[in-house]
Amino acid sequence: MPCRPEHSPDEKVEKLIYKLPSKLQSTLLPFQLEGLKFGLQRGGRCLIADEMGLGKTLQAIAIASCFFDEGPILVVCPVILRYSWAEELERWLPSYLSADIHLGIVS
Repeated sequence: MPCRPEHSPDEKVEKLIYKLPSKLQSTLLPFQLEGLKFGLQRGGRCLIADEMGLGKTLQAIAIASCFFDEGPILVVCPVILRYSWAEELERWLPSYLSADIHLGIVS
């Protein structure tokens, strides 16, 4: 049997979106909000495959922030993007960040 998360009802998704910081909520464009809802309906398990420059990082941060109470998040990205990710997390979710961000390289 395939492992597939159940789709969350719209009411649950709206409650999760309501928990987002207002700065983040107000910045999301309509298509990014749809991507956020899509990800939340699937328990945060989705692939964001928008074109470059359309805000995939912002959508991913918004989705991840809805699940912070479930544990830490792990961002795996090319080495060249690790500081960009750290900066974006600091920009959008400064109160959620621990002081323990690891920017290591896997050998």
